[in-house]
Amino acid sequence: MVFRAVPKEMLPYFPPSRYRIIPDRRVWDYLYRTKDLIELGGRKYQQKRNHINRFRQSYDFAYHSMTPEHFPACLRLYEQWATDKTGSPEVEAERLALQEAFDHYTLLNLKGGVLEAGGAIQAFTIGSRLNKDTALIHFEKANPEFSGIYSVINQLFIAKEWADTKYVNREDDMGIPGLRQAKRRYHPLRLIEKYTVVEITS
Repeated sequence: MVFRAVPKEMLPYFPPSRYRIIPDRRVWDYLYRTKDLIELGGRKYQQKRNHINRFRQSYDFAYHSMTPEHFPACLRLYEQWATDKTGSPEVEAERLALQEAFDHYTLLNLKGGVLEAGGAIQAFTIGSRLNKDTALIHFEKANPEFSGIYSVINQLFIAKEWADTKYVNREDDMGIPGLRQAKRRYHPLRLIEKYTVVEITS
């Protein structure tokens, strides 16, 4: 029996005489202060502020809270983003998860945001409330031809939809070097360790 993405706090339920505990850095979650992601204050966020300022000066754009009418455009954007990633099991799993999210959007109490520029949806993000204090970001995709767009959609989504929280969990980096670097650049408050637990068989 194998348990994946087990939080550190749950490890006492798995005695070492019966289970092998394996750290899995790929699934550690990144936890941030909501205030930091909205304000982007101080020298450490200077690059992010520069990206946002250049985007604002370069493009006419609008942010909208996501509604079902945006789903088809978001799916098209996802397929555009995934074009050069065909065959990746992570991308295929994410595609299925995104379709499930749209199919059960209200039932799952999801919130989303879209960024419109050039007459089309160029970025979207979807999250949910993990608990009273914490928002959880499940998806974030954008057209990379728009420089700085990821910084903009991230800041606006948190500011417009999750300003009443204390923390934002931006989930894991799947072991992808570029994604890990991008999440580190937002200076997480801490990483939430998770493990794979394997039952020892005789």
